[in-house]
Amino acid sequence: MLILTKVTLALLDAANDKDSEVQEQVRKSMLTLGKQQSDRVLAMCQDYLTKHPKLVVSHRVVILQTIELIVGSRIEEISYPRIKSIISLASDEMTRSKEVVPDWQQAASNILVAVGNKHINDIMEEILSKFQPGVLPHFFVVQTLASLSDSNVYGMVPFLNAVLGTMLPMLCMAKQDNMKWVFSSALCHFSDSILEYLANLDKAPDPTVRKDTFSSEIYAAYDILFNNWLQSREPKIRLTVAEAVGSMSHLMASDKLEEQIPKLIPAMLSLYKKNSEHYIISKSLCQVLDASVNMGSRVLETQLDSLLVALHQQVCCPIDYSNPPTVKNHNEVLRCFSLLANSFPDRLVMFVLQKLENSNERSRMGSLAVLRHLINSSTSMMETKKLLILASIRQPMADHSNKVKKRVVQVISAMAHHGYLELEGGDLLVRFIVQHCALPDTIQKPIDPEEVTNEALRTMCDNTLHLLTTTVGRLADVLWPMLLYYLTPPQFSNATSPLCKSLIVLGSKKRNNQEASFNIDFTQQGRRKIISHTHTHTHTHTHTHCIAIYLKDVGHGAPSLSLLSVLSVNIHPSADILWEKEIPPLLFLYQCIGVTLQQCYNKEVVKKQLQEILLTARHSDTIEREGVAMGIGLCANSHLEGTLAKLDEFGKSDAFKKSPSIFNLLKERNDVEIEKVKSTLILCYGQVALNAPPEQILNRIDHDILRCISKHFNTKALYRDTLAALQELLKSVLAKDPTPDGLQSVFKVRPELPASLAPSPPPLEQDLVLSNNMVSFHNLGALLGRLSPRCSDPHPAVRTAAVDCIYTLLYIQLRYEGFSLDYKDEAVESLPPLKEKLENPDHSVLYKTCSDLTKVMSKRLPQQQLTTLVFMLFEGLVDSQTNCCRAASVILNTLLKNRGAGLQELWQWDRRF
Repeated sequence: MLILTKVTLALLDAANDKDSEVQEQVRKSMLTLGKQQSDRVLAMCQDYLTKHPKLVVSHRVVILQTIELIVGSRIEEISYPRIKSIISLASDEMTRSKEVVPDWQQAASNILVAVGNKHINDIMEEILSKFQPGVLPHFFVVQTLASLSDSNVYGMVPFLNAVLGTMLPMLCMAKQDNMKWVFSSALCHFSDSILEYLANLDKAPDPTVRKDTFSSEIYAAYDILFNNWLQSREPKIRLTVAEAVGSMSHLMASDKLEEQIPKLIPAMLSLYKKNSEHYIISKSLCQVLDASVNMGSRVLETQLDSLLVALHQQVCCPIDYSNPPTVKNHNEVLRCFSLLANSFPDRLVMFVLQKLENSNERSRMGSLAVLRHLINSSTSMMETKKLLILASIRQPMADHSNKVKKRVVQVISAMAHHGYLELEGGDLLVRFIVQHCALPDTIQKPIDPEEVTNEALRTMCDNTLHLLTTTVGRLADVLWPMLLYYLTPPQFSNATSPLCKSLIVLGSKKRNNQEASFNIDFTQQGRRKIISHTHTHTHTHTHTHCIAIYLKDVGHGAPSLSLLSVLSVNIHPSADILWEKEIPPLLFLYQCIGVTLQQCYNKEVVKKQLQEILLTARHSDTIEREGVAMGIGLCANSHLEGTLAKLDEFGKSDAFKKSPSIFNLLKERNDVEIEKVKSTLILCYGQVALNAPPEQILNRIDHDILRCISKHFNTKALYRDTLAALQELLKSVLAKDPTPDGLQSVFKVRPELPASLAPSPPPLEQDLVLSNNMVSFHNLGALLGRLSPRCSDPHPAVRTAAVDCIYTLLYIQLRYEGFSLDYKDEAVESLPPLKEKLENPDHSVLYKTCSDLTKVMSKRLPQQQLTTLVFMLFEGLVDSQTNCCRAASVILNTLLKNRGAGLQELWQWDRRF
């Protein structure tokens, strides 16, 4: 207890530190102590404040904040006498100064609110003693009442009738702006609490509470706020009063609200012009409209014209997603439109559709936002207006602005989910989406930061088409086979990929479910153009069209072939079986390109096609990376010089640098994207080595290929592709110079491979594996010596990673020894289970585990690597981490026990030379 007292006092003294981080640490430390000895620590905090009445405010605030933290976390354990004394202390701290001192008084108020979550009666007894009729209360007394009504709705609402009765005369006494503000804020909070209470009467302690319990007091308060304070010159007060009026409108008697609507709504609308911040106004207006609609107001219609004009102006305001209030304002305005749509559907829809005819960009964008919202939120009301909306949407579809088109796409997506696209004219909406899936790239970078680029709009349409295909089940019979019509016209060629992907989803589902609609009669008039390029009596012509599509845009090849696979039984009854045997989807196409370029004698054409392939490939797709490498490798058979020059040029291009993305967003091309491009390049070099003429390639491997691979290979993500490329190099050298001298050049790059790479490398083909006496994995001993002591590192994550690395290294060694990829070594496979044991911090367990690990390493380590391992472990004996030093000692001890005799023979053999 004495130690606790000393530590607590020291912390209380340290609370005066000017450094905010020190203050935060004091609060945390005091909270830790307070959770153990709540009453004792709280008593010391109180005594400290009592004995030091002249503490600077910042010092008092930290201590009061500490009390609040302890009370908030341990309210159930604190004794009742202590609770009573804390209430008294906080009340005194909050009201001691008649002037408002926000930090100090807010900290004290927060304590009362925290205590009020459990002891509301005691808190209210204290607060109401300072909230007496005829006397203007302290600012923070009112603020605390407002906060309590938020934090403890069920506890506070029973008090609010009395509180409101006492507060009403005070409103007339409030002359200062800060008091008007706090009263308005409190009335807003009180109203929200009452509404929440009434909405959850089944959970409330007194289910007999009704709205009219508060109606007369709320209306009396509203009268003062609306007729006097709403006209304040201070914007902050106007907004707070407006917010309060919105909440209070739900509690006013229906006849009183009806009486006020002709004055209230114009007053709310006029606030838009007087205040730069609009969210609070829209939120309050929405509450007033909600209350008016709920009580069936008859006079609301007289305000409709002015409401629609004002709300439309608001919905047309730009949304700044970095400024949340603008987003919230937009959403509240849309809610206002929904409320009005329920009462005045015809007038509202006609208003919005007329605004669509306006050529102003902002006006159209706002109208489309409202239309989309109404389609999604007012389904039943919009049912009879579908054909009218379908006709009206055509005008903004013809707009030249991408911003407007973006909103049109959003509306079409909403319409698709609510049955519009099945109606007559729905096909035009599908055409609009497809048309914009085929947009070309933006030629000039837009100056306007809000501009929507062609790339962004195209991506949005791609995603929308995919969404409609996969999530709107009833559209299947609309989109199939309609989308086939767009595959062959030239103006839709850029949309080939998303079209094919959607048709693949639709066709596969229909085919698997054996739906009759899957079968397409290609002989019917109107369907012939679907197959004008893809269907003929010969299978070869189908391939030719797909290759033509592919050569025009590399990214379209795979989905084109996949779609033809789905359609194969429609094309010809025997095509399905033939397809599976003869057409590997993407790699086939790249091989076709590579062979075609082999036969091309025009070097400029070859150069241009290589450039096209490298720039347009989807480097993130593993299959496409491999295909690109195959195609370029085949090209190198006839054009080695040009291919290597183009690869070198590509390796120095902007594709390998961080730069703004194609969507002109304020973000850089990330490291992952760059890694994928590097992977493609590395694989290309491997295929070039494999396919190039023997007499030309051997003297190019070191300078032109290994140098470039080494330059780009620098991370774990590139490990597999680098080893794949090295494998191709190995095949090439074995085929062209199968001597040890020829092989040594291939493995110059091997020492550069990082030791920490986890994935197992691809295997060397069984018939190409080198025996251990030809090329050895000469870094193994050094790497194991560095890594193995880390298996006892203080950080568990490091211990686990070290085992993973050792596991991988031993399997790399097994590959060198000639074992296949699927070979599982019993000893090495015992390593992963050791990771669980390494989670145990007990030293004896860690060292026993290190010993078990060493036995595995000892079993698999080649004899000539022992010396290197031992000397590396000697360095480990002076590791900066004591645990690792001990682990190195254990590993050395185990190693010498298991392999000591062989080590002695090795050293004796060394001395002879």
